[in-house]
Order: sequence, then C-alpha cells, then structure tokens
Amino acid sequence: MSMHELWLLSPIILLGIGILVLMLQTSWKRNANLARGLALMTLLITLVAHLFFYPDHSQTLTLLFEHEPVGGFFSLLLLLASLSVAFLQGPYSGGQSREVSEEFYLLLLLSTLGAMLLVMARHVAGVLISIELMSLAMLAMLAYNRQRRDSLEGAIKYLLLSGAATSLMLLGFGILYAVTGHLLLAEMLAVDPGLPGKAGLILVVAALAFKLSLVPLHFWTPDVYQGAPLNSTLLLTTLSKAAVFALLLKLMLMVPQGLAGDLTLILSWMAIASMLTGNWLALQQNNLKRLMAYSAIAHMGYVLVAAIIAMGQDDDLVLETAAYYMLAYLIASILVFSVLANLSQLDAEKDVDRTDEIRGLFWQHPWLAVTLVLAFLSLAGMPITIGFIGKFYLLTLAVGLSAWWLVGAMLVGSAVGLYYYLRVIFVLFDKTDRSLPTAKSFYLSKIWLGLIAISLLTLGVLPGLLGDQLGGLLFAG
Repeated sequence: MSMHELWLLSPIILLGIGILVLMLQTSWKRNANLARGLALMTLLITLVAHLFFYPDHSQTLTLLFEHEPVGGFFSLLLLLASLSVAFLQGPYSGGQSREVSEEFYLLLLLSTLGAMLLVMARHVAGVLISIELMSLAMLAMLAYNRQRRDSLEGAIKYLLLSGAATSLMLLGFGILYAVTGHLLLAEMLAVDPGLPGKAGLILVVAALAFKLSLVPLHFWTPDVYQGAPLNSTLLLTTLSKAAVFALLLKLMLMVPQGLAGDLTLILSWMAIASMLTGNWLALQQNNLKRLMAYSAIAHMGYVLVAAIIAMGQDDDLVLETAAYYMLAYLIASILVFSVLANLSQLDAEKDVDRTDEIRGLFWQHPWLAVTLVLAFLSLAGMPITIGFIGKFYLLTLAVGLSAWWLVGAMLVGSAVGLYYYLRVIFVLFDKTDRSLPTAKSFYLSKIWLGLIAISLLTLGVLPGLLGDQLGGLLFAG
C-alpha cells in the first residue's frame, strides 16, 4: 500500500486509533465524562479528516475497499448519526459514571467503524466483515441496559433474526461465487449469471431487506425499537439503515440488464408493500417508538424507489435523490429521538415513549415541542422542511420514468402518514395538569440539537444550498 493510499484511509485509521485509546482509558480509569469526551473528539477528528480527504474520484485502496464519492457522502451521514448519539448519551444517562457508560461509547465507535467500512466495501469479504462488525456492536448497545427485560428480549430477537439474515447473505454470495468465480462485487455482477445466479442475488437482497426493515422482513422492527434504550434505537434507525442502503444502492447500480427485470418486479412489490403496510400499521400506535419503527418501514419503502430506478439507469438524479432523501430521513429521526432522550432517563424502568406522556409538552418545554413538530412535519413531507424536498426528488424521479404504481403508493402512503404525524403533533398542544419530565441541561447537546433543527428548516426553505453542491459531492471528478 502506498503512502497516498494510507492518507486516503486516514479517517478509518484515526477512528481505529480512537477506539484503542478509549479501550485503554476504560481499562485504566473508568470515567463516563472522559469516555464521552474521547468519543466525541474521535468522531470530530474523523469528520475533519474525511472532509479533508473527501474522494474526488473512485480509487481502489485495498483488495477489500475503495475510496469513491458516493461512499464518501454516506460516510458523512454516518458520522452525523454517530455524533448525535454521542452528544445525547450524556443527558440520557444523567452524566454519571455507570458500569455501562464507557462501554457504550466504545461500542458506538466500533459500530461507526463497521458502517464506514461497509459503504467502502468492494469485495464480498469486506462486506461480510464490515456488516458483522457494525451489527455485533449494535447488538450489545441494544441490550446494554440489562435491568430492562424488553431490552434483552429485543436484543435476543435481533441476534437470532440478524444471524439468519447474514446466513442468507453468505449463502447468496456463495452461490454467486460458484457461478461466476469472482468475489469482487463489480466482477461478480458484471455478467448475467443465469438462474442460479438470480437465486443467489435474491438471497443477498433479502438479507439487506431484513436489515432495512422492508416488508415482508420487517416483523422484528417494532419489538426491537420498543425494547431498546432510546439512544440505541436512534443509532439503529439512522446509522444501520444508511450504511446498508448505501450497499444496496451500490449493488443495484452494478446489476446487469439480464437480472434487472426480475429484481425490479420483486423490489417494486416490496417497496409498495413497505410504504402501505408501514403507514397503515403506524395508524394504530400510541407508542412513539413503535410508531417510528413502522414509519422507518414506510420510509425505507420510499427510498427503495430510488434503488429500483437505479438498476439499468445511468442517471445522476437517481443518486442525488437517494442521498437527499436519506439525509432528510436521518435529520428528522435524530430530532425525534433526541427530544424523547431529553425527557427520558436511562435508570428509569422505561423511556418516555407514549403519546399520553408527552401530552401538553408545548406548555412546559416549548423548544422541545417545536423541535418535535418540525421533525414530524419533515417525515410527513410538508413544505419548508427538508422532508418535502426529499419526497419531491423521489416523485420527480418516479414520474419521469412513468413508474405510476410506485407514484400511487407513495402518494397514498404520504397521505396516511400525514394523519398519524398530525395526531401526535396535536397531542403536544393539549392542556394538561400533569407535570412532564424535566429536560436535561447539557448545553452542548442542546446546541447540537438546535443546529440540526435549523438545518432541517434551512435545507427545506433553501434547498439549493445543498442541492447545488450535491452533484459535486457525489460525482466529483
């Protein structure tokens, strides 16, 4: 490996060094605040290094990984999600030195490392190593509050079902390797591998569909979301989804014409079912975690539309649409879970996650209520929010290619989604005599939350601020 390639890998190397330093700190002197500071410093340094060495063209770094613009943009999204979790963990855990505090930050950095490697993967071994590093670290984070039975139950479900999904992926890649004789993703999918190859590719896509909570492989999502601590749920719904979708999008761009037809049909039905089923089941939810779980199912159905259209298309708008929509989804999800984390406590038997528990929030914590309103309006795709621009991108793309079934499902799903998002918003303004939990006073977390809320509005009112630069970020050089 040349020195130039080492410089390009510096964000990954710096993140790895931060993990080692945090591990040594934990073994030498336990201090939750110090661990949090080291984690934040590591993520910020990694972000700066990634911006400095942002890829301007596709370049092979090792046999397993590559440095290219699309992966670079998704890595920025991953670091945004990880920084949000690190900022929120202090208020959520009460800032006290707990047995699990230091380990949480270590697991956070490990899952971030796995996610960043996943979006850079170009080889089957790179995919499997990265996705397992991310998933296993995240699994421990789902169950790190061992006093909650729901957390343990959700983690066990995720362990068993995620293991089954990874087995499907391994089997699918094995079939593709047996047919093509290649392990590099581009070479493996360069030619039509025939019927066995189609079966192998479908198994790989099914495994990724499980990770993305797409119907009919969505059944684990509500229970895991409800049981996990809020900060772990935030990481699962942002970092995991963005990294796996980046891999799926990469595979769809490589699929040859001979495979595109059958796969398009399968994924189209999955997208339609996810949009309609996710929104329909969310109508019945009074638990905000479960509501966000079904909302995630629906939104992954929306963004899957871009991956479907990516097959057999050489259109920059496809990648711009996928990137913008995923950014919009991540920002809104971060805000929703951040507000709930500011009202909840890790030591409590359960989180503040029911609509009745936030009734009248506006009258006691107006800034949190306004933040939550903006987030739900963005998820609903309302104007002046970034979510509206994301859905406008998707509809423009689908209408331009006459994908009318997908357009119809998107419109119906959005209408249903607007109803249950507004139902939660109305609850925030109800009058109540009950005292709500006190919001935590960690100023760095509040500043970070405010910056994300401002970006949601700014990119919704002035989409050109990012839209004009998005092409350069995704197709530089």
